[in-house]
Amino acid sequence: MKKEIKIIPIGGIGEIGKNSTLIQMDGDLILIDAGFKFPPSTMPGIDFIIPDFSYIIKRKDKLKGILITHGHLDHIGALRYLLEDITPPVIAGSDLALGLVKGMLPEKIKRVQHFKKVKTGETLHLGAFTVEFIRMTHSIPGSFGIAIKTPYGYIYHTGDYKIDSTPVDGKTMDIKRLKMVAKEGVVALLSDSTNADEPGFTGSESLIGENLVKIFEEAKGRIIAASFSTNIHRIQQFVNLAKAFGRKVIFDGKSLIESVKISKELGYIKIPKGVEANLSDISNIPKRKLMFITTGTQGEPMSGLARIANGVHTNLSIVKGDSVIISADPIPGNEREVANTINKLFKLGAMVYYRKADGIHVSGHCSQEDIRFMIKLLKPKYFIPVHGEYRHLVFAKKIAEEQGMSEKNIFILGNGAGVEIVNGRMRRIPRIKSGAVIIEGKSKIPVKNEEAEFPAISERKKMASSGTICIVVRLNKNRELVKPIKIEAKGIVLSKANKDEITKSLKEKVVETVKKYAKIKTTDELKKEIEKTVKSVFKKDARKSPTVFSVILKK
Repeated sequence: MKKEIKIIPIGGIGEIGKNSTLIQMDGDLILIDAGFKFPPSTMPGIDFIIPDFSYIIKRKDKLKGILITHGHLDHIGALRYLLEDITPPVIAGSDLALGLVKGMLPEKIKRVQHFKKVKTGETLHLGAFTVEFIRMTHSIPGSFGIAIKTPYGYIYHTGDYKIDSTPVDGKTMDIKRLKMVAKEGVVALLSDSTNADEPGFTGSESLIGENLVKIFEEAKGRIIAASFSTNIHRIQQFVNLAKAFGRKVIFDGKSLIESVKISKELGYIKIPKGVEANLSDISNIPKRKLMFITTGTQGEPMSGLARIANGVHTNLSIVKGDSVIISADPIPGNEREVANTINKLFKLGAMVYYRKADGIHVSGHCSQEDIRFMIKLLKPKYFIPVHGEYRHLVFAKKIAEEQGMSEKNIFILGNGAGVEIVNGRMRRIPRIKSGAVIIEGKSKIPVKNEEAEFPAISERKKMASSGTICIVVRLNKNRELVKPIKIEAKGIVLSKANKDEITKSLKEKVVETVKKYAKIKTTDELKKEIEKTVKSVFKKDARKSPTVFSVILKK
């Protein structure tokens, strides 16, 4: 019987974030990662976006395990929501990745899960699958690639990686094991492609140390450093430098404090005795002796750095002489928010280090030569770029072609649109039901295309751009006006004279409308007539079209 093996990305293709890939063999399923992504500024109020897991949920009895490549939120952030609907036989990953997963799960979900801590070189047998975890180098410890054994050779999923010969923790990529995998044969390489448009190799984490030293040497006041909460290697570098320069370290932000706590418990972050201080100590620490590590590299409104920039942080205000280090590149779509934060910090008197020229950040993702190295090393029959915007996928495809791979053996996929391997040959398969799920508070809203607006977002944008107005009308039992009409306007910009004129006109026209229709129309019909009247007044007198609500109270 011919074995059919399906590879179906359900997130992370043509986008940054939401990474999740489904592998199917002999009817059994495994899921590699389950990440979220932050919404663009065009989706006000949305918390984040996750993949549509409905295909897996309908086949949950066939799911043999969830495999975690590493502990970044774009690879684990959606697990909480998936685990509301399924309980897989096992969730496997490094101790750090699983620690971060457990830290974000509610107790009632966490206590029913089976977590399996794995080390590099460890093999698991999950239904029809034999999978091996192989150490990769990334910006967080405990990062794995996953080798899946098939009758046609290995499928190797790199996770996020770069070729780093001098990682902060000294644990290099397990190239020896990868060479052995290559000898056994690799039928398909699923490769990170996030920096595929960048030439050369991605720099080592250790390279930024010298540039950070210079900043510490020149800093006259406090140093405020912003990093992703799970960039464990970067946080360790900050701690090491703080110790070397006699500074106390204060951690700020719920997610960062939690990541540091877990990493300390597992030995991934080592903080020398006497270096860490509490927020309550901040006023007692001389400015030249303080380092404040927080979140907010992407300009997130509620992050520590954004609150500092906006002057609303409870414990820290920028003063002249402070130095701010933003140790991350903006995720595409976040550039404007990041720039606004930087400008505000400069205005407050800080010296802000954020440019590539400052050399205070290196990516954790593979650039062109890293990808070329991986293709040369593994010699795959088929190549599938993943984890990147569409331009990154195209550049990765070009690299594979330059390495002599046939264009027919390189597949750029889409979320929900996968391939199958039958008798050693790969071909495209029809798209499964796919899309995205919008998360807001406790609500999960499935959408076919997150770029296509759904009504609530359209309404929010309209209210934000043109304001809202609420008309309150009170009627007696005979449906006659008994109180003056009340008008509440929010977000509408008018001169005082124009405002007074429009308010007077509104009251007159609404009174006319109520007298005309109150006794002959239903309450809902009357509300629509009132709203129509208000819109016509604004259109005529202000050339604006606010969102209008009407409320009818009955005595």
